[in-house]
Amino acid sequence: MAIKTPHWAPKGTHPTAKGWMTPSGEIVKKQKFTAEQIAEWHGVSAPAPAPVVQTLHEAPVVETVVAPEVHAFHSGEELEVAEVEEPEEDK
Repeated sequence: MAIKTPHWAPKGTHPTAKGWMTPSGEIVKKQKFTAEQIAEWHGVSAPAPAPVVQTLHEAPVVETVVAPEVHAFHSGEELEVAEVEEPEEDK
């Protein structure tokens, strides 16, 4: 709902967060207004609120190579290790 200046208020009275203020700085009527209401009265849009930045705290990823003997000891299963063939050198 749009706010309206009280009919009895002096000319130039404007809304503030504390109430209706005269051009000389005197509060003539205490009333709470939001920033949106004050901006609407002045004919401008209220500033958009600042975005909230959320920081994610994740544990670092650590990859290790497990030897087949260690895997067999802990899991009880043998791993099949693929043999890597050495490339032949061309002469």
